[in-house]
Amino acid sequence: MQNEPQNHDQNDLPKSDFSRRLFLLSSALFVAGCGTKKVTSTLPSPIWDYKPAMESTPTVVPAPVQQVSVSAIARSSWAKGNPIPRNMNKMLPVRYITVHHDGMTAFKSTSRGAASSRLETIRKSHLRRDGGRWGDIGYHFAIDPAGRVWEARPLSWQGAHVRAKNEGNIGVVMLGNYELQPVNRAQLASLQSTLKQLMDKYNVPVSRVKTHQEWAATACPGESVQRAMNQMRRSSL
Repeated sequence: MQNEPQNHDQNDLPKSDFSRRLFLLSSALFVAGCGTKKVTSTLPSPIWDYKPAMESTPTVVPAPVQQVSVSAIARSSWAKGNPIPRNMNKMLPVRYITVHHDGMTAFKSTSRGAASSRLETIRKSHLRRDGGRWGDIGYHFAIDPAGRVWEARPLSWQGAHVRAKNEGNIGVVMLGNYELQPVNRAQLASLQSTLKQLMDKYNVPVSRVKTHQEWAATACPGESVQRAMNQMRRSSL
């Protein structure tokens, strides 16, 4: 928020004018939330309610992003459809990693089948967004309550998980709603391992490992994961 230059001292204003300006300033601060916590009073809709950043084709064709050797369950084992290349852009050189939750109902099942089904639900929901302009599930990796890591969108394609900030940004989603449930040890161990592998491979410093709410006003990735991420970045990444 940029302040306008002040031409007068407050004491130089007529009392009525000063009172009116004070009221308007107080109202503006309340509406904008200046100096307050990000707007999280209402849980966000599932993350795919944000429009994906459908960028124009880059003028310079980037070098292919080398696939990182993250131990993950192959996308082909759960997805009931292939990516749609015409609706996606090639991944630019990786500069950021962003952590999310899926923001739906609480999800604590450790069943492989249940996690596979939830991922497919997200993928289909993404493909229905914006008149069918999405090319695949928006995230690159997913972590379920058992700590399994799943391959989602191939890393060769730019993700669709942080509006207008997807270029060179790997998306990792925790399956579940971590405003409604606590993140468990198995998930945290997998998250830490996955982040470290990605950071090492792509030379991403911890300052560029973010959560969705650090990009935009949203509750994602939920209070429990946000708290864990704060600690992880201070001590173990």
